[in-house]
Amino acid sequence: MWIWLDGSDSRIPPSTQHLRGTPIDTIPGTCDSYAITLHWLAGILEGEGSFLAGPPSAPRCPAIRLPMTDRDTIVRVGELFRRAVVATRPRKAHHKVAYVTTIKGVPAARMMRALAPLMSARRRTQIERALCDRGPRIGGRTRRSNRAAEELITDGAELSWEAANADARIAWLAGVLEGEGSFVSARFGRYCYPRVQMTMCDRFVLERAMTLMPGSHIYAVSDKRGAERGWSDSWIVLVNGLPAAEVMRSVLPWMGSRRTMAIDRSLSAWHPIRVAAPRSSCIVPGCWRRHAARGLCNAHYMSWSRDRAKGRTPRVTPLR
Repeated sequence: MWIWLDGSDSRIPPSTQHLRGTPIDTIPGTCDSYAITLHWLAGILEGEGSFLAGPPSAPRCPAIRLPMTDRDTIVRVGELFRRAVVATRPRKAHHKVAYVTTIKGVPAARMMRALAPLMSARRRTQIERALCDRGPRIGGRTRRSNRAAEELITDGAELSWEAANADARIAWLAGVLEGEGSFVSARFGRYCYPRVQMTMCDRFVLERAMTLMPGSHIYAVSDKRGAERGWSDSWIVLVNGLPAAEVMRSVLPWMGSRRTMAIDRSLSAWHPIRVAAPRSSCIVPGCWRRHAARGLCNAHYMSWSRDRAKGRTPRVTPLR
């Protein structure tokens, strides 16, 4: 695989860790690394990819296009496509350099059909539109006949979300979060805790992601500019605290360098207040009422609070 830089026609070889032909087995996975990698690829394309119909000059040439600003991630996708990665010129000086990889023609059509079962209804509609009534002909004397025989990572794959195991679904979640997620440290006074958030217009994708992120919540994004400019409705999914930390640790092996640094920064700044599981009952001997706070039930906690507020010696001693 070659990489074009700065929008020119000059080609330079990629770095040694991204040489063409690198075994896909090196990407995290436990049972079937090829199938798990395909779920990660489907997640990336779900969030950032485009499934395009062929132009009028080449109607039988559909394409899958993926632009991203994370070079290491786009190079990994380029290896799965077996296609070049092109660096585009930023439109403005303060914009980041965007890298693009594209697969076209028969290989793109085969990859679309293989990945379609993992996609949302919106993406499947795009794939059907790209392939409808002008699917690429396989064979003939054109140069595309060589592409038809090209080996793809999706060859022989029979994918289904219902049949996907836990590792494959986490790989899909990592792909979606790589493109659309944020890993931050939310602050509450002098405390901070990890937060995973993701904003999209496709609620189906967010609800599927929520099944893999226990403790997550979804909210509608209210933006007055949206109605004025004709934007689609969007939603945000949030997960905070310990559940967010568990999500970060589960997807970390799949993330690129920028997301990895964000996760490390969020987890290193987090100091959990609770180090033990909450009690089920009050610590006062003979009291079996439900625990409320500091090891006490609501009645004993309020008694302790009143004694402390009035300067008296508390009759009960709570946990610190």
